[in-house]
Amino acid sequence: MKTPPPLEIEIVQSFRERMFYAAPTVSVVAVPNAAKRSQWAARQAKKEGLATGFPDVLVLGPGALIAMIEFKREGAKPSDNQAEWLERLDRWGFPVTVARSADEAMAFLRGAGFPIMERAA
Repeated sequence: MKTPPPLEIEIVQSFRERMFYAAPTVSVVAVPNAAKRSQWAARQAKKEGLATGFPDVLVLGPGALIAMIEFKREGAKPSDNQAEWLERLDRWGFPVTVARSADEAMAFLRGAGFPIMERAA
C-alpha cells in the first residue's frame, strides 16, 4: 500500500524545525488564516486584518529580506483566494512560492538570498 503524502501541517512543522537549526538568523512567522474559528472569533479576526488566502508563512531575514511561502501537499492546488494573493505578491516584487516539502521551501529561500546552511551529508 502506498504511503499518503504528508499533510500540509506536517510539511510546515518539518520546515520550521529544520529552519531553526539551518538558519538561526531567520524568523519564520505563521499566518494562521485558515484556522477554525467560531463566528464571533472569525468576525474579530476580520476586524484585526484577516486576509483570506494570504500565504501560510512569512519569512524574515537579515538585511530586510522578506519572502512568503504557501505550503501544499502533493496534488493539492492553491484556492482562488490563495492564487490571487500569490499573483499579487509576485507582481509587487515579493519573493513568493508554493512549496510541497521543507527541502523545496529551503531551496527557494536560498535562491532568494536567505542565509541557510546546507544540509549535512
